[in-house]
Amino acid sequence: MASWLSRLTRPGAAPNDLARRLADYPPYRAPHVGPPKRLTPAQSLENLQHLLAHLDERVAAITGLLREQGLDPSPALAGADPLPFVDRLYAWAGATWPALRRPEQATLAHWLASTRDGNDIALSMVLDTALLLGELIRRHDSRWVWALDEDARNRRDGMVSAMRPVLKLPATAPDLPDVLIDIEDEVAGKYRKPDLSYPVNPWRATVSDALAGRYDPVR
Repeated sequence: MASWLSRLTRPGAAPNDLARRLADYPPYRAPHVGPPKRLTPAQSLENLQHLLAHLDERVAAITGLLREQGLDPSPALAGADPLPFVDRLYAWAGATWPALRRPEQATLAHWLASTRDGNDIALSMVLDTALLLGELIRRHDSRWVWALDEDARNRRDGMVSAMRPVLKLPATAPDLPDVLIDIEDEVAGKYRKPDLSYPVNPWRATVSDALAGRYDPVR
């Protein structure tokens, strides 16, 4: 990681405090990496189980980093209105992440194949940011759960969410669908393509819509 870090902190350049902090950030290593379509159902399930087993420590890791950056998610996680925090989080990502991203990290294939360590340690931070947003939803509305996207149509159509951990709002009746949010893909998209602009903060929209019941299926 030294060569990557030195480019961000070379003499004459403004120090990147986040890059320095990530040098000591704990990596998240899933048991199995690569495009989901290449994983067996058992491997995908193992990935989910591993994530759930380490969820609290990943949220703690990103909470510690954000506090050092002047952001504290603890009140929002404990029940305070999460939307002001989500606004600050999105603004912070927009200000700091572009300097971290290496050219090869712009591709979907690289993200899916990454072990999220070494030169890709920032992708562990990206995952943890997604987990934090997901927990803001889940802790305010316990109907949402972490689960695999096992939708047959998504697998058939090659959706990037297929057989990956997502947030799920389970169906409440046989004739209603499960609702899935691939929140890691949403957050990783911000990292991969920092120049994309939106009329509204998409992270806020996702959290707000989930908590307002706008994802709830209707007959």
